[in-house]
Amino acid sequence: MGFRISWIGFNGLDRQECLARLHMRETQEIDEAQEEPFSLAQLPNNWIVLFANDFEYVSDKRLAELSTGATVIGCRVHEGVMYSDVALYNAGRKMWSVSHYAGDGALDLKIEGQPPAEVLTLRDTLLAKQRSAGAASEVDYVFDVPVEAAQLVTSYRYDRWKFDWGEPIFHVLKAEPSGR
Repeated sequence: MGFRISWIGFNGLDRQECLARLHMRETQEIDEAQEEPFSLAQLPNNWIVLFANDFEYVSDKRLAELSTGATVIGCRVHEGVMYSDVALYNAGRKMWSVSHYAGDGALDLKIEGQPPAEVLTLRDTLLAKQRSAGAASEVDYVFDVPVEAAQLVTSYRYDRWKFDWGEPIFHVLKAEPSGR
């Protein structure tokens, strides 16, 4: 089964502006296992992460809108079909994206724009590992290219609870009532 989620990282906005753009409010309740529909954490490097238990929440349209005057990165993961993608937007424009879908082959990897050199190095390493493992391998190394690209940018990864820098504390979010 596995994760079927998405998340957005914000850089260049404060917490209140993120919440306003998302039309959500933060509660005092901590989402320890990220089981709530939406939760938010601020990382020590000033990235703010919105975790969504909704694979479809992250879209190009939403990322473009949220990135006005800021940089945002969106990552979607569907472990059930081994699909992952990441896209980085700045000031309403997509700067780069990387996606993998195992249904299109073990080596499927689509790249648009100019991701950082570290992402291209990561791509080369994991593609080589996948080739070495062979087509019959049960491990999908290429799945991790978008996931690890997002982590390279933000220092956050959806399936980890502890990092070298500590543990993110996610607070449950609630939608703002209509008209506010």
